[in-house]
Amino acid sequence: MNRAAAGLLFFAVVLGPALAQEQPAARPEDPLLMQRRLAMVLRQSTKHYEAGEYQAAFDRLEALQGPAAQDLSVLNLRGAILTKMGRYQEALDLFNAILATDRNYFPAAFNLGEVQFLSGDIAGALETFQSMRRRDPRNELVRFKILVCQLKLDRDEDAKKIADGLIPAGGTPAWYYAQAMIARKAGDEKTAKKHLQAARSIYLDPGCKLFDESIAPVKF
Repeated sequence: MNRAAAGLLFFAVVLGPALAQEQPAARPEDPLLMQRRLAMVLRQSTKHYEAGEYQAAFDRLEALQGPAAQDLSVLNLRGAILTKMGRYQEALDLFNAILATDRNYFPAAFNLGEVQFLSGDIAGALETFQSMRRRDPRNELVRFKILVCQLKLDRDEDAKKIADGLIPAGGTPAWYYAQAMIARKAGDEKTAKKHLQAARSIYLDPGCKLFDESIAPVKF
């Protein structure tokens, strides 16, 4: 995968040198201090986000003003927080605004597809993930998200074609999770659990966590 992730939602954070303590408010003529303060606030908000403290994460970002508040990493993280808070329309608006500025911004594109999926717009999510795949055809998480959308839309044969293109014991556990979801859709929970257990025995927790969180909201 191309980017780091927090939970399933992606956010790109460019961090400067670690700061031992809070820095004073930056002056307009001090861009380095402004950059370091931005990195610090992102780091602190991310820490709250990963702890499930979504309101605290959101409030921390509110400390940013001016150009820093419009940084794409800040907007994307805010959208990820809003998604976790169930404020889907606000999150959709933010991710679309980011993509209007930079249509190739991977984290916002992924998050847009995720919010569409969570809000019930499965066809819209499929279109978003397919567009991402055209730009990054080797990304296995994106391909897996396409497969899940296709299963939700009862396009099972298309989903199986995606699964056939994945590699067992490849760089991610996508193949195992794909087989599990296909089995689950067919009502074969025993086989689904077998594939999930195999994935977790082969891959480290962080790799499986992304896929576990991806399948958690899926109901057939």
